[in-house]
Amino acid sequence: MDKTSSNVELPFPAPRSSRPEIMAEEIIERLTYRIGKDAQVAKPHDWLTATILVVRDRIIDRWMDSTRKVYKTGEKRVYYLSLEFLIGRLMRDAVSNLGLMSEIRDALTSLGVDVAVIAGLEPDAALGNGGLGRLAACFMESMATVEIPAYGYGIRYVHGLFRQQMADGWQVELPETWLAHGNPWEFERRESSYEIGFGGTVDTVGGYDDAPRYVWKPAERVIAMAYDTPIVGWRGKRVNTLRLWSAQPIDPILLDAFNAGDHIGALR
Repeated sequence: MDKTSSNVELPFPAPRSSRPEIMAEEIIERLTYRIGKDAQVAKPHDWLTATILVVRDRIIDRWMDSTRKVYKTGEKRVYYLSLEFLIGRLMRDAVSNLGLMSEIRDALTSLGVDVAVIAGLEPDAALGNGGLGRLAACFMESMATVEIPAYGYGIRYVHGLFRQQMADGWQVELPETWLAHGNPWEFERRESSYEIGFGGTVDTVGGYDDAPRYVWKPAERVIAMAYDTPIVGWRGKRVNTLRLWSAQPIDPILLDAFNAGDHIGALR
């Protein structure tokens, strides 16, 4: 864990209250100052995002506490790698694990919002499509429940699954758009970005001692950027981390192709 150069013991913020009236006030604050919407004209998705941000704050309190304990005690940690993590809809799961379902319901009811309606708007995280992903998600939540420090590592699929529609009697596959409204559960970690190469060739070059040296020259490079999502155990005993990696282009647009009039090719 990083420390300040002066090693000053910095204070921790006080844990968030679980009183419904306090959470109702915070939902209005998030709606106004984080989403930029007047409560009088806010859409259901706005209420969902504001509510998730309020719940997330209470998760962060436990998340930070869990992390501090690991660094302080030097506990061993589990690192779970999987191509899929079917974590589903986190709203009901997280609120239930924190034991705050009745409090959140009361807070939203006082604002004239039905928790069942907005919870139903949350999309499934399209991070897999089979038993492998569900098993991985269960392992992550189970380890948090039995207080095993664990970190999950996977891929942040932007279009992990496909949507199905029928056109002229035929099934048509369309990209999944689960991130259309963003993902308020995750934290972007721009400081954890790495250049990753794919394909290419391996060239042989001579060394100073005439021994051959092998240099890999990738055909394609992307930037892998980390996104962290807290995973809550039952009754919030522990909160572990799911780190997903997103592929970002090194150059968002190829200016030479764009200037030559190849606008489609400029985006490749």
